[in-house]
Amino acid sequence: MVAELRRTLEGQSQDIAPHVRERLEEIIQGAVHTIETGAEIVAVGLPDLAPEPVDLAPVEPAVVELAAAEPEPAEPAPAAAKPASDPFRHGAHAEANRLTKARELARWLWDRNISGEQVLGFTNKWRNKIARAAGVNPPSTLETWTVAVDLMTRMEELAASGTQPEASERHHLDEHEQWATEG
Repeated sequence: MVAELRRTLEGQSQDIAPHVRERLEEIIQGAVHTIETGAEIVAVGLPDLAPEPVDLAPVEPAVVELAAAEPEPAEPAPAAAKPASDPFRHGAHAEANRLTKARELARWLWDRNISGEQVLGFTNKWRNKIARAAGVNPPSTLETWTVAVDLMTRMEELAASGTQPEASERHHLDEHEQWATEG
């Protein structure tokens, strides 16, 4: 893309004032530097867009003065602009926190014989109530609940194997009806 911009600039250089051409070269060089040294940009699920045609026609003198002015340093984009590369949500620390929370939820649900299908069928409000009862800060996404359901599936396999009966014991079956149905 940068090469295409440079070719277009060279092809139309006779129509562009020298100081404007010099400024455009600086902008292109700055963009190349940002791309080479900046963080990787990840776009997930976005459609491929055809590039907009660039119009490098001669510019009015008043606009040339604005273009020649020193630009203010670019501020980094806010974190909300890049949800696909959120470092906390997908980092190692976040994964460890999610697993710890999911283990506590899975054990609490297991003790009350609440299945993974039931948990995923509950409303967010009811799952948050369950999390608070389990002594866990309610997860902000379904991702933690899905990990908890996976852990419960492993616990079911362990219980079926009979190799560690004490690990698969359920301690609060009397609370099953209280928590298995929303109310």
